[in-house]
Parts: sequence; structure tokens; C-alpha cells
Amino acid sequence: MIDLLFAMALASTTTQGADTVSAMPADYSALETAKFSKPIYYAQRHEMAAERAAKKAKCKLPTAERWVYARIEAAILVTPDGELAKIVPVESGCRELEIYMVNHLGKYGSKAGPIATNGKTTWYKTAMHFRWPE
Repeated sequence: MIDLLFAMALASTTTQGADTVSAMPADYSALETAKFSKPIYYAQRHEMAAERAAKKAKCKLPTAERWVYARIEAAILVTPDGELAKIVPVESGCRELEIYMVNHLGKYGSKAGPIATNGKTTWYKTAMHFRWPE
């Protein structure tokens, strides 16, 4: 499900990180969903930028009722103080949107406030949803 080489290439360090980084669990679906203390900043221009990136890369995304839908998922490593240490996208078939998500979370995820981790470095899952007319 996850192309490990690709995930390692796209992995992003957003903070100083923890001294020891555990390997991402093989089963992404078993991870707990991240609960940010504030919503991650998201504006209409972000959806338009994602649409441009996907069209430029000629990504094949699902459509329904003349709308294109994209769900881009990622595993995030959260330090004991609640900061993002690493972002590893799940392969979706649209590399450009995966890169976009990593950059977006790296920029705005730290401003969304800490995620409660019970004092230990923990992996969580998160997703971004995009849609635009066909």
C-alpha cells in the first residue's frame, strides 16, 4: 500500500523532531486520527492550487456527478510536545497532490496547535480532501 522509497523521499521534517524516530507502522489504517487543537488553515486558493497541480500532472482521480474528488492521506509523527516531526504521504496515484499535502501540513500544521500525545512520540493519520468541477 505504501511505497516506502517514495514515502522516505517525501518525508518532511517540520520541527527539530524527537531524538529517536520510530518507524512508521506498516498498517496505516490502524493509526489513530490526529486531532489538532485548531483547524488547519485552508482557503479556496489552496484547493485551486491543488487542482492546477493535479491537472498539470495529469492525475487520474475519481469523478462523480461532474466533480473530481481527491482524498490525500498521510501518516504524521508527533513529538511529545505535540509538534509535527515527520509527514509521510500514503500513495494515492497523484504524486503532485501528495507533495502538496506534505508542504501544506509542514507550513500550517504547526500553527494548528499541538496534538495530545500522552507524553510520547506517536504516529497518527490525517487526510486532506479536494474537489473541483470536471
